Amino acid sequence: MANPYKNISLSLAAIWLCYSPLLQASEVDLDSVRDAMISFKKSDIAAYAPKSIKLAEAYIAAALVAQEQQNSKDEITSVGQANSSLTVAKQTAQDYLEHYRQLITLRHHATTITKIVTPIEQSDVNHSGERARLILKKGNQAANQSIITHENGALNQTQQISAKAAASYQLLLKKYVPLLADMTENTLAKAAKAGAKKYAPELYQTATAQAYALRAYVDGISADLPAQPEQGLYLAQEAKHLSQLVKAWRKKPSSYEQIILTQRKFRYQLASIVGVESSSSNPLLSHIPTDIILATTQHTLLDERNNHKAERLLLKQQYRDQLAKQLSQLTHAQQNQMSNIKEAFNAKLERETYQQKRQQRLQALFTPKQVVILVNLDGSLLIRLSSLKFPSGRSKINSKNYAMLDQLKKGLAIYSDRQVRIEGHTDNNGEIKANQQLSLKRAESVRDFLIASGADGTHLKALGYGEVRPIAINDFEKGREMNRRIDVIIEAAKVEK
Repeated sequence: MANPYKNISLSLAAIWLCYSPLLQASEVDLDSVRDAMISFKKSDIAAYAPKSIKLAEAYIAAALVAQEQQNSKDEITSVGQANSSLTVAKQTAQDYLEHYRQLITLRHHATTITKIVTPIEQSDVNHSGERARLILKKGNQAANQSIITHENGALNQTQQISAKAAASYQLLLKKYVPLLADMTENTLAKAAKAGAKKYAPELYQTATAQAYALRAYVDGISADLPAQPEQGLYLAQEAKHLSQLVKAWRKKPSSYEQIILTQRKFRYQLASIVGVESSSSNPLLSHIPTDIILATTQHTLLDERNNHKAERLLLKQQYRDQLAKQLSQLTHAQQNQMSNIKEAFNAKLERETYQQKRQQRLQALFTPKQVVILVNLDGSLLIRLSSLKFPSGRSKINSKNYAMLDQLKKGLAIYSDRQVRIEGHTDNNGEIKANQQLSLKRAESVRDFLIASGADGTHLKALGYGEVRPIAINDFEKGREMNRRIDVIIEAAKVEK
């Protein structure tokens, strides 16, 4: 079961990565971080933190570019981020190794043994070798996915996926370990027949011990599969080969000298490669192995420095390419955003211009004494029919208002795409219910006149509010006159979703 505290520590490390690059950079320099990264990538566990390694390399590349541009602030920040990313990578990889060590071992055994045994099954009419490779591929895919989910912090998912991978590997081992044991014993018998007990005793004894351990596992005597189950087979093959060589040498005594000369020639060639002075024309000259080893070490260090330099140049170029790509994407995104803003602005301006023109056309139909037109914040329009007066208690329209109402019909035609409410209102004289009914009848009279004049009745609705929505104080005649009114509301346009 995964340790939850380990996951918390990884999360804290990620937080440290984001918020303290300057503090981290104060303790390390670019060269030490880069060398540590190269060293870590050569380790066996680096494969268990690919995402963090990639991030650390990106920061190292950024630091190299900043160093080249003599931008010390950016260099310090990038070095700190690279060092933090490398720390997270190491912790992530080590955590995976601790929790899934058994899966890693199973993968190694299944991969190695399958490669050894399946070539023998190529002639199998059932194509069992091909099936084994498919099972191995399936297991490897699951194992690789478990590395990704573990690094992303999805521990439950990682456990499920790793269990599937382990099942595939165990299926292969169950089938092929017995075959490997048979192959090892058969090869060991051939080595013995070739005289390995006499001519290659150390190899033969070690191979025999490995074969016994593998057979003990297959027979159930031991519960542990040997750490390197394939080693017994390889040792038996080498013991057989060496025995055959020794036999050949014994038949021809001059071959011993040839062995020494071949070894000397090899030293000459190696000395020449690593830069140790030599002269192949002097048959007495030989090289002490320690001298060659020392020169080889120095030669290796030079190669590493050259590799570091090449890697540094590569990282710089990768970072530049990545920066150029991101800049191009950002520029493209900004251009699209500006284009969208411009289009939205033009569309809004066009709508506002259109609405303004409609309002101007509506206003031109009336004189200031006939109606009052107001534009509300929600986009609706209020047309107050100030010239329309009804006798007390009556709802019949006077003929002197026909011309104004006919103009109103034309105005509503300008807004044929909107719904219209015709609202009737009264003062507070009289009963509330009676006032409401009277206001409704007056509104209906206006609606019926408009329909009779050719207006679209499906867009018209008559409402009576009576005295409940006054716009002035009813204590004075002037206020009561203002409250006795007909308001035509052209509703706001519906917004498309």
